Amino acid sequence: MSTDRALEQRVKDYYRHVENYDWTRAADDFVGLESFFHRARCREIVRLIESVAVRPERSVDIGCGTALITRRLPGTVYGLDLNPRNLDKARNYAAEAFFVNCDVEGRVPFADESFDLAVCTEMLEHLIRPDRAVAEIHRILKPGGVVVGSVPGRSLVWKLRGLSSSKNSFAEEPYHKHYRETEVHALLSEHLTVQRLYARNCRMNWYFLATRERVN
Repeated sequence: MSTDRALEQRVKDYYRHVENYDWTRAADDFVGLESFFHRARCREIVRLIESVAVRPERSVDIGCGTALITRRLPGTVYGLDLNPRNLDKARNYAAEAFFVNCDVEGRVPFADESFDLAVCTEMLEHLIRPDRAVAEIHRILKPGGVVVGSVPGRSLVWKLRGLSSSKNSFAEEPYHKHYRETEVHALLSEHLTVQRLYARNCRMNWYFLATRERVN
C-alpha cells in the first residue's frame, strides 16, 4: 500500500472508530477556551448563510460532527459524517434533521443537484484528498447553489490547542492541515466560484462562500 493510501486509511479509521469529541456540548456549555472558538465560528457561519439572498429549501452539512451548525440550517436539512458516534449525538441536538453515515471523499448518497446550500466547516483539513469532497459538493449543489465553510489557517493561536479540555484526543489525530489563503482558493476554485474568502481571529480560520455557476 502506498504511503498516501496508508495515511488515508489511518485517518478514516481514526474518525470511524476513535474520535469522540462533542463540538455542540463544548459550545453550549463551558469546557475551556475552545468553547469561545466554537461559538464564534458558529456565529460567523450563520452570518454568512444569512447573507445569501435566497433562502435555501434544502441544506446539507458536510462533515456535520455533532450538529453544531446543522441545527441552525434553513429548510429541509441533512447532515453527513463518517463518524457514527457523531451522528448519534447529532440526532439529539437536531431532531428534525436527517443524518447519513458516509465518506465524503467517496460518492455521497444523493443525486446530482440535490441541494441549494452546502456547509463545510472545519472538515476539509482532515482529508488527505479534500479535492474529492469539493467535487462531491459541486455535484450535489444545484446550479446557483452556495457552499459556506471554514478551514484552519496558519496561525500561532493554534498552539493554544494544547490547552483544550480534549488535548489528548487532538494529539491523536493522524492528520490536520493548516491552510494558506492561496491553498483554500485553489482547492475551491477547481470546481466552484469563490465569492468571499477572508480570515478571522489572527488568521486562525479562513471563512469562505462559493457558488456553483448556473448553466446558461
